[in-house]
Amino acid sequence: MIDFRLKTFIDLCDTKSYTKTAKNLSITQPAVSQHIKYLEEKYNLKLFNYISKKLSLTEEGYDFLCSIQKLQTMSTNIEHHLKDYQSKSKSLVFGATRTIGEFYLTPYLKKYLKLYPNNNISMIVNNTKYLLHSLNKGSIDFAIIDGHFNKSDYNTYPISKENLVVVASPLNKLSYKKSITFEDLCNETLILREKGSGSREIFTMYLYENNYSYRNFNHVIEIGNISVIKELVKDNLGISIMYEKAAKKEIERNELIILDINNMSLSHEFNFIFLKESIFTNDYTNFYNFLMST
Repeated sequence: MIDFRLKTFIDLCDTKSYTKTAKNLSITQPAVSQHIKYLEEKYNLKLFNYISKKLSLTEEGYDFLCSIQKLQTMSTNIEHHLKDYQSKSKSLVFGATRTIGEFYLTPYLKKYLKLYPNNNISMIVNNTKYLLHSLNKGSIDFAIIDGHFNKSDYNTYPISKENLVVVASPLNKLSYKKSITFEDLCNETLILREKGSGSREIFTMYLYENNYSYRNFNHVIEIGNISVIKELVKDNLGISIMYEKAAKKEIERNELIILDINNMSLSHEFNFIFLKESIFTNDYTNFYNFLMST
């Protein structure tokens, strides 16, 4: 268990509000101030700046946060492994982005549970931004993600490289064109994943690099669920960008088609990541090796 004052610091980094942190931790606002003052004096650091009524981390405060998050993760992992030792079973607490969790991992998890029926699995399925935050604060042990992240912050192992495609209904007027330009695409309703999702980040970067933006599209809709997006596209209510793997079944059934856009090719890595300097590196790499050998 980490010191309660460090927990106050971590929460304040999230909320950027003494009032909200006090409420979250069921303590008084002066107590929050005292905890931060204690840490600053003990470690001889200035953790926060307060400018124009906005609280922000100093550079040394950010470095301190990174160190504390590693400590918190280590503390949580030790608790999990002690429980595993007592129960003589293993626990996996990890995250996966939606495409990976819904359309990639299922056969691997089936095989894992058949081989190790007494082990416990807790898989959080969410977008890249959420999982990176969860990993950094110690809520999960490792993550399998498709979005952008700083490789210098994590131990990183590649899973695969996957294609992103533009999908549409077979009834969409673009399905009858022999040559489709990006400008043709812009005349359509674009159905996007929520901000923070890996596939959206990749497409956003593509737009930026080619001097486009979402304003170029006729209409943009945001949906945070891949299955719902596919249903809307199947009914010819728009087009979408997603990993080909996520639409594989619908493409095989001819419920969705891939639009071949001139000079447009998108692909990205799926990666297995966890925090550096973890004392449980061997456990995590063992699960990675299981995935790669299956």
